Amino acid sequence: MDVTHLARLVSRADIHKRVLGRYAGPYSLGVTVLKDNNQDAALRLRVESSDLSEFPSEVEVEGEKIPVVVDGDWSAPVPQMAGVTTQLKS
Repeated sequence: MDVTHLARLVSRADIHKRVLGRYAGPYSLGVTVLKDNNQDAALRLRVESSDLSEFPSEVEVEGEKIPVVVDGDWSAPVPQMAGVTTQLKS
């Protein structure tokens, strides 16, 4: 599947559920291309968890198997208001 088509589908709740399974923490799900092939799209999942074994390596979308690239130990962005400084945990 090409990147443009997958990008139109990535916001669907059913895709999020298939990728996340029972994971309930903060996450980011987007679209990327595989390093070895700039034409094939993959889902890119970022999660706070360091245990990535619970996430699939691929999911089926519209009859095609789509690779899932998972990055762990990710931190959700903290919104900042103008003039307010926030310290992040290390």
